[in-house]
Amino acid sequence: DQDHIRGNVNASITIVEYSDFECPYCGRFHPTMIQALSDYPEDVRWVYRHFPLRGHPQAQPAAEASECVAEQKGDEGFWSFVDAMFENQERLGEEFYREVAGEIGVNLVQFDSCASSSKYANRVNSDYEEGIQSGVTGTPGSFVNGVPVKGAVPYEQLKSIIEAQL
Repeated sequence: DQDHIRGNVNASITIVEYSDFECPYCGRFHPTMIQALSDYPEDVRWVYRHFPLRGHPQAQPAAEASECVAEQKGDEGFWSFVDAMFENQERLGEEFYREVAGEIGVNLVQFDSCASSSKYANRVNSDYEEGIQSGVTGTPGSFVNGVPVKGAVPYEQLKSIIEAQL
């Protein structure tokens, strides 16, 4: 399966998040999701899908770069890259992607080749299309076991949705 999963892969609750690295609301929601995994380590798994908005020029290149990291370092590398993007949204750009990839330990020659090739453009676009078909209209757009959650809801709200599913 090509999904990027964080948390217990056998968890009873799956949160699928459609997100955009340049979206300020996604940046705000990211720590909320990290908190959910921390509070429900056995019960929640987080699936990340790309939903780059057209008005965000760095969203697509950042998404493709994240896949280039995953190609070499798997989900662990992918999520490290994701965390760095959301913690440093004001720094998004080619140099920053390369810097973070280097810190994660990827082969930078391979990374540069991958990032400049649009190798993962289809993967990113496929996530986006799936999001549209699922009814996502903005970011973050999440589903808790299929229940739609729109926007960067506060942790207490996400927690009550999780509790209702347990």
